[in-house]
Amino acid sequence: MSALEEMLKYAIDPREFDDPEFQKDPFPLYERLREHHPIFHDRFHNRWVISRYWDIDAVFQDSEAYTRGVYKPGGDYEFGKRHVFGPNILEYGVGDEHRFMRNVVAGQFVGRKLDAFLPFIDLIAHELVDNFKEKGEVDLVSEFSNQFPIRVISNMLGLPREDEDMFVGWYQALIAGLGFGGEHLVRGLAARNEMWDYIEPLINQREKDPKDDLLSALVHAELGGRRQTMEEIKGFVALLLAAGGDTTDKAISNMWYHMMYTRPDQFADVKENPDLWTNVFTEMMRYDPVVHAQFRRTTKEIKLYNEVIPERDGVIIYLGAGNRDPRVFKDPDTFDIHRDDLHMGRENRSGRYKDGKPGHLGFGIGQHFCMGYAMARQEAIIGSTLLANSLKNFRPKFAEHEGITSPSIDSGGFRSPAELWVEFDVD
Repeated sequence: MSALEEMLKYAIDPREFDDPEFQKDPFPLYERLREHHPIFHDRFHNRWVISRYWDIDAVFQDSEAYTRGVYKPGGDYEFGKRHVFGPNILEYGVGDEHRFMRNVVAGQFVGRKLDAFLPFIDLIAHELVDNFKEKGEVDLVSEFSNQFPIRVISNMLGLPREDEDMFVGWYQALIAGLGFGGEHLVRGLAARNEMWDYIEPLINQREKDPKDDLLSALVHAELGGRRQTMEEIKGFVALLLAAGGDTTDKAISNMWYHMMYTRPDQFADVKENPDLWTNVFTEMMRYDPVVHAQFRRTTKEIKLYNEVIPERDGVIIYLGAGNRDPRVFKDPDTFDIHRDDLHMGRENRSGRYKDGKPGHLGFGIGQHFCMGYAMARQEAIIGSTLLANSLKNFRPKFAEHEGITSPSIDSGGFRSPAELWVEFDVD
């Protein structure tokens, strides 16, 4: 094969990233990127693509060279103006504002604060299961995973339990509004405004009479004597309800899809030893994570693989590609909860572990490491363990399943099955 023929064989048309086939199964394109274009200049979308594990790790570790922020704090842009959540931490890069907003809630989702809330997480999971355990069949997506994390986070915020169904509806509209479709955005903004009208009196109430809940923590947090504005607090609530819930929602669905459809042999091991649910969660976050990509912008020229990424150019890092890098993981295209080359324990922001094994990239690394990582893991494991223990002789309702896929390109959300029907025995 001539050099030209080889170049043409592995050439990538940037429009492939928009193809429905890529939405359904991105891994063949990921492989071509990793092996033949580890730094790919996508001129169509005006960005650079990075796909190898250690290159992605390097991007995460260097928040000075690769910033998540697009606008400068203190500049002319009104933060939150173009975001369906309103002002929120996702719009900031590094700096005091980002650290302040992160520190307001980071401690609520780990350690003793999280441990104290675990019984309530268990209670909500039991309530949801009780709603369908006499039916003999259930769609785990709509009746469990879509609802579970939203009901949990709304209770951490201290919002009225009788309004949980309303929060679930707002969450679904907000997530869809993250996409590119005009209709989805309009509905998302309408849901946001409804939620803001609902939450404003509660914020005013917590201002006067703080309680031991997350909403009070948002209201009374200070940086240099400054508290968050009303709009910033409402934006934070929208972020926590939507983005915080979506990761856990999809994680549970993805875990159960793999156990029932791709690795029923290993599901037998999990039934015998429920402690293995932590391995199911970790391997799912490696094999086909909920979030496949993150965006950054360079703050200086960066040389990589004999290419030079210009200053202020966009960079997309494909976590889903890095997680299947054969330079890091053996047989990376196999879902294996017993693999010995992946750190199976709790994640940390450094991405470095005492057992010497690499971790998955699904929660990020470094300064923008996911604040809710520990809570997502706990919810997914608690919820999955309860489902497995509560539903007798559960099995897939349908012999075949369309699998995990990304949502349509015009709507938001992360990779997961659209439905996941199971049958079970009822006494």
